[in-house]
Amino acid sequence: MKPKPEAIANVAVILVALAVGYVVLARYAAANRAPMSVEAGDRLDKVPGLDWKQHERTLVLALNTGCHFCEESGPFYQKLAVAQEQGGIDLGVVAVFPNDAEMVRQFMTKDNLHIRSVAATPLENLRVSATPTLILVDKDGRVERSWIGLLSPPEELELFKSLFGSGTALQSKTKYGG
Repeated sequence: MKPKPEAIANVAVILVALAVGYVVLARYAAANRAPMSVEAGDRLDKVPGLDWKQHERTLVLALNTGCHFCEESGPFYQKLAVAQEQGGIDLGVVAVFPNDAEMVRQFMTKDNLHIRSVAATPLENLRVSATPTLILVDKDGRVERSWIGLLSPPEELELFKSLFGSGTALQSKTKYGG
């Protein structure tokens, strides 16, 4: 017995409708899923390549080579690296990338980033899904503060003051005087 063209068309319409419905629902679910992010008080344990006890506090720059906000933030990260060198405080700054070493090298060269400590690890290990994310961690691996995305000048100043305090000569050297 040969299937009727009408029946074949009906089955095809139903299959297409199911496929479209699946795609729409999957996109809706993905759009409504909250990004992973760390919050003050969270503990970050056993992140490969990072030793929280090495410094009193560590600023983690969670970056990605394909992130245009990371590139736009480059000048600020450079100021942080300089301030860390001159600051006389026990602060580690580490850039964490999920990318391979060659991509990271190209990114850092192109953006003139001179951050001494770089680690390669999946950002999920830091509970981060959006880049750039900056995380201030104490020596016990506890998150003190975090900042997500491209920072505005007032947010950059807030972060700078969180790290180095207010009213320091360092701020005027790095154009963050108050």
